[in-house]
Amino acid sequence: MNPKSIAWSFSLAIFLSATPPAVAQEKVHVAISNFSASYISMYIANKRGYYAEEGMVVEIILMAGLTSTRALIGNSVELGSASNPTAAVQGAKLKILMVFNDKPPGMLFAQPGIKSVAELRGKRLGGSTVGSLEYGWMKELLPKFGLQLEKDVTFVPVGSTSTRFTALRAGTIDASPLSPPSNFLAQDAGFPVLLRTADHLEDIQASIVATDERLARQGDMVRRFMRATVKGNRFYLANRQEGIAAIMEFTRHKDRDLMARVYDDHMKTIARDGTIPEQLQQIVIDRSKRLTGVTRDVKPEEIFDFSYIRRAQAEVIQRGWKP
Repeated sequence: MNPKSIAWSFSLAIFLSATPPAVAQEKVHVAISNFSASYISMYIANKRGYYAEEGMVVEIILMAGLTSTRALIGNSVELGSASNPTAAVQGAKLKILMVFNDKPPGMLFAQPGIKSVAELRGKRLGGSTVGSLEYGWMKELLPKFGLQLEKDVTFVPVGSTSTRFTALRAGTIDASPLSPPSNFLAQDAGFPVLLRTADHLEDIQASIVATDERLARQGDMVRRFMRATVKGNRFYLANRQEGIAAIMEFTRHKDRDLMARVYDDHMKTIARDGTIPEQLQQIVIDRSKRLTGVTRDVKPEEIFDFSYIRRAQAEVIQRGWKP
């Protein structure tokens, strides 16, 4: 290499070393319990680059509820999801930062010939697991019809809503609460609807959760994550056709008409600003206390922290961002 080339190469090396590197993308792992419309705002925020704009690479990981909570507490993931605050009520230092559904989705289905909830006496009720969200709902709902779970009705842990629909079709259970899209498939197959969950109780379903330690140590990351998620949520609410397409991709369902029904049903239960009123917060806490046997007084501020989502909503509006 001649002296002129050496000088040019040396100058280039200096220039490159002096050039600021590209902004590092912070890796954020988020555990969710299922690939459903409930978590679609995060999928959209990821796909449309809203997280990347906030300097982060987000990986959405499927984990069962209890496993997700353990991973969150053990710092294996930065953020998690929950449909009830049982761990926090029992003393885990966790905060619910955003609620995706402020009404419980789904319906209770039964085998043909069963026409009422009262007729479930002595029958097998399929659910996720003991202590799951659906378990808590059925434990609270059945007494309204003169029945008690695990006394008058046998609880059978089956698994996810799609697995429960398969069990219902196979006749291995007599009834089960089903969420979209399984509830629509059950309707189309002729299984009778005994009740719609939201008509009989108030609850939440699906949320973003962080540890108190994470909030103290990485508050800025959480704020940026929430800002991007707000954009994903706003895009989903404002664009029905794109929202349906996103649900199809996220849930890997190819039936567009079915996913359109899922989208329209989701609009009835979605928490549009990501928060819930204090009265509902207390209802959620009290239900978790009953489910876990906790008797101490638990205040909403111990469980919920909506300051991040409220700040994110305000910042998105102030910046004039439109979906």
